[in-house]
Amino acid sequence: MAVSRALQILGLFTVEQPVLSVEWLVEHLRASRASVYRDIQALVHAGLLEKMDMRGYALGARIVELDRQIRLGDPLLHAAGALPQQLSRESGGTVLLCRLHARTVLCILEVTGSAPGLSVSYERGRAMPLYRGATSRILLAHLPPARLRQLLDVDAEAMRSARLPLSLSELQDALAPLRAQGHVITHGEVDTNAVGVAVPLLDNNRLLGSLSVVLPAPGFTPLTEQRALSLLKSCARRIEARLENDRRRDQAHRHTHAPLP
Repeated sequence: MAVSRALQILGLFTVEQPVLSVEWLVEHLRASRASVYRDIQALVHAGLLEKMDMRGYALGARIVELDRQIRLGDPLLHAAGALPQQLSRESGGTVLLCRLHARTVLCILEVTGSAPGLSVSYERGRAMPLYRGATSRILLAHLPPARLRQLLDVDAEAMRSARLPLSLSELQDALAPLRAQGHVITHGEVDTNAVGVAVPLLDNNRLLGSLSVVLPAPGFTPLTEQRALSLLKSCARRIEARLENDRRRDQAHRHTHAPLP
């Protein structure tokens, strides 16, 4: 099996196209039918794809199993524990735990808040734009210059649409205040009538992800903002402290159980 092509095949499934035919894949990948069919059969054997009658192939049950393993084994999710649920209860908003994935932001945990009528586009597993909304902008603000330069090279049109500067120095100048203040607040950039409040999750200077609270715009006052920021930053610091404690515990365990020379 050609690994790169097999990964391409998996990446072609979308919500809009959950089932793909061999003919469509052959045309899209510009590969021979025999090669594509061989890759498909290998993916089916691994449980990553399954046959859907005459319509074609869909993602397989093995992916559900892998998702469960991520939920149970992801260090960031493990460190977060029940803290996002507590944050949601105390703030009344929807809490999002997200990571950077290529040129998108991927939600790995969503806790729906109690605020009535609040619609939030983010949900676990859904890739969202990197350039709009507090959840995304706080990640963008903490990217190193080399990564920003890469984004400018390959994604200038999307950045222009988000009204971001298209030179590295100007982009860094625009993002520096967000990085310095340690949070981003946006109004209606992703969901109408919603306010996003986001902070970074850091391991020293290494960016791990972002933690956000989404609240309804009606009734969002300076007092609401102050309370949301206080709760959010406290939760983020506790998650970071747990990650540090987990790492130290793992290091101590490895040292204790290291084989004798």
